[in-house]
Amino acid sequence: MQVKMARAVFFVTLSLASVVIAQDQPRRIGSIDFYGYLELDLDLIKSAIPVRVGEPYRGAETIESIDKAVRSTLHSPPTDVSPVCCDAQGNYMIYIGLPGVSSKGTKRNPVPRSKIQFPTSVTDLYEQTMAALTAAVVKGNTAEEYSQGFALSTSDPDLRAKQLAVHTYAIQHEKLIRDVLNSSRDARQRSVAAYMLGYARQSKQQIADLVRASHDTDDGVRNNATRALGALAESSPRVAAQIPAWPFIRMVSSPSWTDRNKAAWLLTSLTRSRDRRLLSELRNDAVPSLVEMARWRNPGHASTARILLGRIAGIPEERLVQLVNGDNAEEIINALRTPRE
Repeated sequence: MQVKMARAVFFVTLSLASVVIAQDQPRRIGSIDFYGYLELDLDLIKSAIPVRVGEPYRGAETIESIDKAVRSTLHSPPTDVSPVCCDAQGNYMIYIGLPGVSSKGTKRNPVPRSKIQFPTSVTDLYEQTMAALTAAVVKGNTAEEYSQGFALSTSDPDLRAKQLAVHTYAIQHEKLIRDVLNSSRDARQRSVAAYMLGYARQSKQQIADLVRASHDTDDGVRNNATRALGALAESSPRVAAQIPAWPFIRMVSSPSWTDRNKAAWLLTSLTRSRDRRLLSELRNDAVPSLVEMARWRNPGHASTARILLGRIAGIPEERLVQLVNGDNAEEIINALRTPRE
């Protein structure tokens, strides 16, 4: 039951890949949510935002109007404006990052300087895989499994074929993939490498390189690296135990929506054993950010934070699954204030 819940969350986050296609379609705004707003006047900010749920999503125009409104209200820009497609009705979910005390930047890796890059055929394979992923999400073919340490579609043959082709390439060219990931000055190349490395042989070096890439200056690299670590963690408790949790506890409070989204998903796997020390670190360092995320309107995007808060609060797993699946965020949040034996 836990595994099904965690997978459902991951499927929703994959819909980020469909944004480019969906912008050409007449979609509306299905929800607007915020994060990073601790100690800010959120009601004031909400009232200043000129877009409303139910209105058409107009791409750059919508994003720019939100940016302008936040700047005017706070005299500071939003940390992020992420339009995510799509909810169950085919509408956009917009996530607005704010520069409150629950938004904390982390140290990033220096930008590499090498000109190393993949052959065009490899970047083409990556683009084809992302296109297949987008098409699968749009069709609702989101079921996948992680038993081999990487995502494999169980519902879309075209996507599965591309993922297996990536795996075949990654097994044969691990050195080049690592060299590009660690050395290329081109962020797009590093993003492709982070994705490819997730499909390579499982090893301590693979995990170490992906953890390092989760500190990249580029959102796309961090997203692909953390997603790959999440798939590895889902494959077995033994593998999950090799992934350090502390970088991702910090990432939960990132100014970037994709950072928060992927870090929370990874942490649901790392906390499955309910290690007391890890849950204590989460309580001390991440609760305000997790509460903000748990109150997001989309249950799929909010579920990871709700799982983590429930484990921190000591809610038994069976009851926690019921609360998460029942969309009972406030009961989970309130349990944090109730001491448990």
